[in-house]
Amino acid sequence: MLRPTLIWLSKQDWAERGVRACGIERLLVRRFVAGDERADAVDLALGLSQSKDGVLGANAKFSFLGEAVTDPVEAEQAVVEYCALAAAIGAASPLDARMGVKPTLLGLGISYPTAERGLLTIVETASQHGVRVELDMETSDTVDATLNLYRAASAISDRTGVALQTYLRRTPEDAQSLIDEGIARVRLVKGAYNEPSRVAHIGAGPIRRAYTEILEQLWQSGADVGVATHDPILHRAARRLATEPSTIGYWEFQMLFGVRPELAQAMRERGERLRMSIPYGERWYPYLMRRIAERPSNALVALRAMASR
Repeated sequence: MLRPTLIWLSKQDWAERGVRACGIERLLVRRFVAGDERADAVDLALGLSQSKDGVLGANAKFSFLGEAVTDPVEAEQAVVEYCALAAAIGAASPLDARMGVKPTLLGLGISYPTAERGLLTIVETASQHGVRVELDMETSDTVDATLNLYRAASAISDRTGVALQTYLRRTPEDAQSLIDEGIARVRLVKGAYNEPSRVAHIGAGPIRRAYTEILEQLWQSGADVGVATHDPILHRAARRLATEPSTIGYWEFQMLFGVRPELAQAMRERGERLRMSIPYGERWYPYLMRRIAERPSNALVALRAMASR
């Protein structure tokens, strides 16, 4: 019951006001969010990218926080921010960084054309700076629109990608469609939204099985894959696949900044390719609540850190 409750709270304005009013939110947020400004995110990524004492550095994927935009002005501001971020990444060369974009931040809730115009503007600008743009996947009712946005973006640049959520029952078919179209550049995640059982697998076992099956499906097709999970069981499955003959394209592990840092450190020490997802911006509340919903110990660790200050 805790996870659905936390996800529900992530959408409540009154709950956000309460968290902000308590005065401790910045200490808690700092564990998972780079800061309010893009410069904070770029500086963090540059630090993480450095190899030190034989330990491999990590690459980055930036996300400007925000979602469910209904104001066209706010959607346009997000487009401007992402274009500026692409320029900042280009200026920070040789930083290997991508950008993750939520369709609802670009105004998908306003209209599909609004989101498409914004996305194509971002992709065109990002391409000029050699930056890859990846669409994040949100709730199940936005999947079709998100995949269509990805197809439109992919038509103008191969420096694009999309997230697929393995807990959704429809995802094997979606993955096969991308494979058949030759645009399977996928960030594979479990899924972080509260969906009904008719739409999504429920429980750790079924979701892991679905993840493994879709990973194998993509692996054998020659897709580019980001193994985006903090689950050591799925990490082991990916390593096993990597030892088998296949036509796999580029692949890497991906994790969220601040989540399971000891696991990320161990992966870097083994010399494994790792990309850290680094969010930034003032609209951190929904993001933070989903991170706690996925792993309640995230909050406990952060609260212990606050208590020790």
